Amino acid sequence: MRFISDFHQNRRLMKGINNTFIAFIPKIDSPQWLNDFRPISLIASLYKVLVKSLTNRLWKVIRSVIFESQSTFVRGRQILDGILVVNVVVDEARKRKKEFLLFKVDFEKAYDLVDWRYLDDVMGKMLFQTLWRKWMKECTETTTTSTLVNKSPTEELFMEMGLRQGDPLSPFLFLFAVEGFHVSGW
Repeated sequence: MRFISDFHQNRRLMKGINNTFIAFIPKIDSPQWLNDFRPISLIASLYKVLVKSLTNRLWKVIRSVIFESQSTFVRGRQILDGILVVNVVVDEARKRKKEFLLFKVDFEKAYDLVDWRYLDDVMGKMLFQTLWRKWMKECTETTTTSTLVNKSPTEELFMEMGLRQGDPLSPFLFLFAVEGFHVSGW
């Protein structure tokens, strides 16, 4: 409790709390190539407890800041809803013999490309208080990672952008980043 209280008041994480270790788990017996392994992010338990408390609070406001057309990572919404809507729109356009443009975005590796300044700007436009934005900045901008090689960590790398797979906060932050593309006039 002292750790969480300290974070809420000082908006700082203790050194080492936000480290991630990447372990490579073999997908097959006798792996020979790098793609024979599955990378797994190991995030510190204390950090996960902290961000779980933050995500529990975000659940309460997510519907008010994310447009209804966003169907991923929001309770009560299904990822397939978007596909169904697209099918209805395409069918209707074909029936009426109307020309249309369909734009598909591939989000492969999208977590890796989230710019933190952009994310902070979007959260500002969503009217998140400065305190919340500082908490989110601390959770993203203090991230370090090491790869486990023969069960020993390599040198720490400081992350400069992106969100981590396995971080309970990442789906929310990704939603906010995508929402910035959705909303015009910001």
